[in-house]
Amino acid sequence: MENNSAEQSKYDFLTDNLVQRYFAELNIELLKGVHIRSATPYLFNLLDEYQNEFEGFYKDLYGLKLEKRTHDTCTYFYLAFPEGSKGRLSYPGLYKELEDRQVIIGFVLCELYISKYFYADKKFHWDDIRYEIEHGENKDAYLRLFFKESRAEYTPDEWKTTKDKFETVINFFGRIGLIEKELESDELQFTILPTIHRFIEMYNDEIQHIDELLKENKS
Repeated sequence: MENNSAEQSKYDFLTDNLVQRYFAELNIELLKGVHIRSATPYLFNLLDEYQNEFEGFYKDLYGLKLEKRTHDTCTYFYLAFPEGSKGRLSYPGLYKELEDRQVIIGFVLCELYISKYFYADKKFHWDDIRYEIEHGENKDAYLRLFFKESRAEYTPDEWKTTKDKFETVINFFGRIGLIEKELESDELQFTILPTIHRFIEMYNDEIQHIDELLKENKS
């Protein structure tokens, strides 16, 4: 009886009116791999107020870790698998396995973010990506990766194909809260958020060996 009472008391917070009001949305977002920031204050404040309780909830029910991180003055929450484990959850949206070329696209976006590390505004356009491909430190590998070969010029259709590849990854990053895309613009415009550090952590091995990854995907 005492154990049952203790278990029940751990989840008493679920009876709170605000928790009941927003729990479904919060749970869905977290399990989708979304990073919860103050941009959604009603969800962020709920996690902040009941952090310990939600940590226990996700550990007990899903075998997942609720993490709270701060990068560049941005604080955010997300769910992570315990080290060496995928928890007790098999949810396809939680941690999508990116293909090598998608990881490389993510690496390009990280380079853009770092290039403006000391600037408050980290808004970028397609032209910034194109410049990085044509003139960045890894330009030769990028050109072979995205265009099969290094040439003086590429056709508009070839650039469009490359742009579409970047936009696919940017859209995915937008869904999980690593990027904010300008939806009202006809051009590809976006802001890279400090939560991009989570991508760097998840794909640290690939990023550390980016030269090898570029060589493997050059053709």
